[in-house]
Order: sequence, then structure tokens, then C-alpha cells
Amino acid sequence: MKEVCNSCHSSLHTNGFFTQADKAVELYNVGYYDPAKKMLDELREKNLLKDNPWTDEFQIVFYHLWHHEGRRARQGALMGAPDYAHWHGFFELQLDMYKLEEIYEKRLETGEIE
Repeated sequence: MKEVCNSCHSSLHTNGFFTQADKAVELYNVGYYDPAKKMLDELREKNLLKDNPWTDEFQIVFYHLWHHEGRRARQGALMGAPDYAHWHGFFELQLDMYKLEEIYEKRLETGEIE
């Protein structure tokens, strides 16, 4: 892939772009997906998830974090689309995390699925 980029850009530009892209993917993985997956797994262990994931708010938000906002953040960063990476990606990921944390804490505190 770098060979294609280097046909028009300097190696400094190309290497910087790939470093930036790698950091965006790492930010998603470590800052969003890993903590959300840990919450999901704990709720599953404690039987605090509905059987049908499409009727469970936690699982719906988790799906969006993984498939929608997460994909937009990563692909936006990798495809040179900063608006998608930020506003439609990482900004919405942060909102997802707040919602997941709220549901997670409530379920652990009450032992019930709302």
C-alpha cells in the first residue's frame, strides 16, 4: 500500500499517515472496544443481558460502538476523512461509552435488566 502512496507523496508523508492511522486504530481498540467488551462480558457472566440482543439497549449500543461509530472512526482515519473520523466516529464513540457505562453500572447496582 505504501508503494502506491509513495508514487505521489514523499515517504515522510506516507509513513506519517500510516503512523497516524495505526494510532487511530489503537485508540479505538484500547480506549473504546476493549472496555466496552469487558463490560459486555461481565454482564453476560452475571446474566444481566437479554436473550434477544435487539431488545437490549446495552447490546444495541455495543453493536453501534463496534459496527457503526467504530467503523467510521477507523475508516475515516485510514481514508483521510477527518470529519468521519471525529464527528461520526470518535465523538459518537464517546457518547456510546457514556451510555454503556450508565447501563452497566445500573445493572450491576440493581442486579436487574431495565
